Amino acid sequence: MVDLRFMRRRKAQIYLLAALIAICCLMLVACNNDISYSVTGENVSEPTHFMAKFMLKLNNAIEGGHGSFGWTVVLFTVILRLILSPLDIWQKVVARKNSKAMERMRPQLESLQAKYGEDKQRLQQEQMALYKKEKYSTMGMCLPTIITLVVFFIVFAGFRQMVGYQFAKDYRASLNTFNESISEQIEEKGYIDADGNGKLDAYDVPNSPEDIAFLADALDKAQTEVLNAYNSDEQRGMRKWLWIHNIFVGDNWSKAVPDFATVTGQKGWATSRLTGITKDEYERVMAKVLDNKQAGGYGKNGSWNGLLILPVLSIALSFLSTKLLSSSQAPAASSADATAQGSSMKAMQWVMPIMMGVFGLLYSGAFALYMFTSSLVAIFFQFVFNIIGKLIDRSREKKSNPNIAVR
Repeated sequence: MVDLRFMRRRKAQIYLLAALIAICCLMLVACNNDISYSVTGENVSEPTHFMAKFMLKLNNAIEGGHGSFGWTVVLFTVILRLILSPLDIWQKVVARKNSKAMERMRPQLESLQAKYGEDKQRLQQEQMALYKKEKYSTMGMCLPTIITLVVFFIVFAGFRQMVGYQFAKDYRASLNTFNESISEQIEEKGYIDADGNGKLDAYDVPNSPEDIAFLADALDKAQTEVLNAYNSDEQRGMRKWLWIHNIFVGDNWSKAVPDFATVTGQKGWATSRLTGITKDEYERVMAKVLDNKQAGGYGKNGSWNGLLILPVLSIALSFLSTKLLSSSQAPAASSADATAQGSSMKAMQWVMPIMMGVFGLLYSGAFALYMFTSSLVAIFFQFVFNIIGKLIDRSREKKSNPNIAVR
C-alpha cells in the first residue's frame, strides 16, 4: 500500500508555487497601477507599465510611430508568443508524455479498477503508485496554465495604459490645434493690446454683437481645424486598422471617438482616466470630432466603431485552440477519473471562449486583436507540434520494427 503523502506533497508544492506566482503578478500590476493621464501640460507623459512601454517603443520603430497601432499589436503578440514558446512547448511535451503514459497504463488501470473497485482508498493509492512509476504528471499541466493566465492579465494592464495614453495624446493634440487657431484669429482681428496681451479669448463672454459674431466664427473655424487634424493621415493612421475606425475603442457598437465620460473613466471598460479637463472644455474642443458623421463610423449616423468581427473570431479560435489542446490529452482510464477530467475539459472548452468573447466585446479593439493573434499563433504551434510528434512516433516505430511498411 502506497502512502498518500507523496500526492499531498506534490499538490502542496504546486499550490504554493501558484500562490507565489499570483502574488508576484499582483505586486507587478500594483507597481504599475498609475492609469491616469494629465492633459494640463504641453506633452502627455508616457506609460509606466513595462508592457505598454515595450508596445510604444515597438510602435515608434514602425514607420516612425505613424503606422497603424493594429500592426504593432500583431507584431507584439508574435514576439511575446515566441518569448513564451518554451513554456508552451513544455506544456505540450507534458501533455504528450501523459498521453503516451496513459496508453501504457490503460490495461493496468482497468485491472486495478476491476480488482479494487469497491475499495476507493486502496484504488487511489494503487493508481498513484502506478502514475509515479510511469511518470504520469497529474498536475503537470496546471503550472503552465497558471503562468499563461498571469501573463494574460499583465498584458491586459499594459493595453489598458496604452488606451488611456492614446486618448490623452489625441485630446492634447486637438487642444493645441484649437488654442493655436483661436490665438491666430484673435491676433489677426487685432484683439491684442499694446503689451501683446489678448483682450478676448474663446472662454470670455462677449459683450458686443461684433464680438459675439467674431467668437462664433472663430470657434467654428477652430473646431474645423481640429476635425481636419484629427482625420489627417498622421493622426488617423495610428488609430485606423482595416475595418476598425479606432483600434483603441472596441470592435463593437461603441463610437469611434470616445466621449467625455469614457476618457475620464466614468463609463466604459479598461480605459485610463484623463485628468485636468472639464466636460464643457472637452465638448467645445472636440465638438465636430464627436459628430459621428464627420469622424467616421458604421451603422445609422456612423455610430459603430467596428463590425464585431474580432470578438466573433476570438471566440471561434478559442474554441478551436481549446479543442486541439484537450484532444492531445489522454483521459484517465478509471471511470471516476475519466468523468472528472472530462468535466474539466468540457468546462474549459466553454469557459475560455466565453471569457475571450467578453474581453473582445467590452474592451479595446487592440486587446481583442491581441487575443485573436495569440490564439492564431497558438493553433499554428499546436499543428506544428502535432506534425512533429507524428514524425517522431513514426521514426521510433520504424526503428523498433524495421519490417514495418512506410506509409
